[in-house]
Amino acid sequence: VIKAAILGAESFAFGTVPMVALGCKYLRICHLNNCATGVATQNEYLRANHFRGTVEMVKHYFHFVAEEVRELLALMGYPTLESIVGHTELLEMVPNLSGKLASLDLSPILHIDAESSDQPRTCQIERNVPFDKGEKAEAMLATLLPSIRTKSGGVFKFAIDNCDRSIGARISGEIARLHGNKGMESKPITLKLKGIAGQSFGAWNAGGLNLKLEGDANDYVGKGMTGGTIAIRPPKDSSFSTQKTTIMGNTCLYGATGGRLYAAGGAGERFAVRNSGAVAVVEGAGEHCCEYMTGGMVAVLGKTGGNFGAGMTGGFAYVLDLERTFFDRYNRELVEIHRIGSENMEDYRKYLVDTIGRHVEETQSAWGAELLDNFDDYVSRFWLVTPKAASLDQLFNTTRARPE
Repeated sequence: VIKAAILGAESFAFGTVPMVALGCKYLRICHLNNCATGVATQNEYLRANHFRGTVEMVKHYFHFVAEEVRELLALMGYPTLESIVGHTELLEMVPNLSGKLASLDLSPILHIDAESSDQPRTCQIERNVPFDKGEKAEAMLATLLPSIRTKSGGVFKFAIDNCDRSIGARISGEIARLHGNKGMESKPITLKLKGIAGQSFGAWNAGGLNLKLEGDANDYVGKGMTGGTIAIRPPKDSSFSTQKTTIMGNTCLYGATGGRLYAAGGAGERFAVRNSGAVAVVEGAGEHCCEYMTGGMVAVLGKTGGNFGAGMTGGFAYVLDLERTFFDRYNRELVEIHRIGSENMEDYRKYLVDTIGRHVEETQSAWGAELLDNFDDYVSRFWLVTPKAASLDQLFNTTRARPE
């Protein structure tokens, strides 16, 4: 902390050490779902019987860090951490280094320009004025605010373009502030949008907010989504095949905890990474789909890239494998694949049919309708992807039990 401040830092991030304070023993098996201390696992037995972490442990750790920082500052003769920020003259390079280190030159890092020596070295304003003022998002919120405050819901129409980022986030924030994350589910607000959505469309989407986009979207759709529905479909006059065309960018549904996403088209790379509860249907996906997924359900009605399901410890996925290539594209370390044509898979088949039906209803997907109308012809081409660490019944019952 002291050295980082001298080099110019005004805020400090802690990653692994607070985990150690909670009981992590640095076993480096977080991705295997069998953490012996119950810190990084979905296994309820391990969490219930071996996790001993408390909030107080982390608080104590940071209190000790703060205390030692104050001791070091006192030894240096400085009253506050702020008083050493950017003062690189307090550092000196270790002399007589050998080997490759002998050619190391830190002077660009330690240099202080004479002309800036009397300038402030810490931020003097509360925050920078953002380049993107989010004017469209603010205008939409102003229109919707009466409906949010009175919890009356309604349907609203807007046009957007790719300069409009984080559409829906401000609205979700206001819903959550006034009514909680899912407080408007009984009286939802539906936005019917046309155009191209900029980054982070539907980020942190709250329960009670339904976004229906006719167009396409950039990266991070549904990031941190907790409820509601996001549905994306191409313009009505489009002639391309949705299952062969990408309709949204990379890292969509990252860290989602709930809600539903339907897209009549493909997603980019890293779709549904760290998803822990959302249900999603896309018609294709890039590399690393469902990576580190811990809950929820993803149906991919088309091609996928490689490394499918790496680090996946919960939830399950369906993949339509028309070209018989998926066997070489999923990550075998933590997941396994099953066919759903047998009698004991009837519940999984019915759930898939119902999910595709909802997808068609939300997006008017011609490809989804084709799969429904001829499901008996396609069912043998679907793979069910499940984590090795969980039973089929446990996965299915947990996902089905989640509220709409």
